[in-house]
Amino acid sequence: MIIQSSADVQPGRDIRVFVVGKKIIGAVLRKSDNDFRANFTLGGTAEWYELSQSEKETIQTIINHFDFGMVGIDFLIDHTGRLLFNEMEDVVGSRTLSEVSEVNILKEYIKLIKHSLKIDK
Repeated sequence: MIIQSSADVQPGRDIRVFVVGKKIIGAVLRKSDNDFRANFTLGGTAEWYELSQSEKETIQTIINHFDFGMVGIDFLIDHTGRLLFNEMEDVVGSRTLSEVSEVNILKEYIKLIKHSLKIDK
């Protein structure tokens, strides 16, 4: 566990990166002007977030250390815009991704499951 001062981050802002297997599927910027938490279900908003190459490389380094199906990796944002690892959630809800993009993460997850079960259809 790491405890960090909330003064080091932008309150009410975070990035959720959606991952299936070892593949980054997409990312959203979640925002709230009323709460330090940016959760969509708590009244926050979401928009597509284009990860930089450097951010993708950092996230891929994290992903490469784990074997999981579908996860969300959440990052807080410091005052310079740098991502700070916050948490990882397995079988994460994907409402925000569906809301801001045409990405079908469930289709990607089913493909991964079928591949792991060696089902071709």
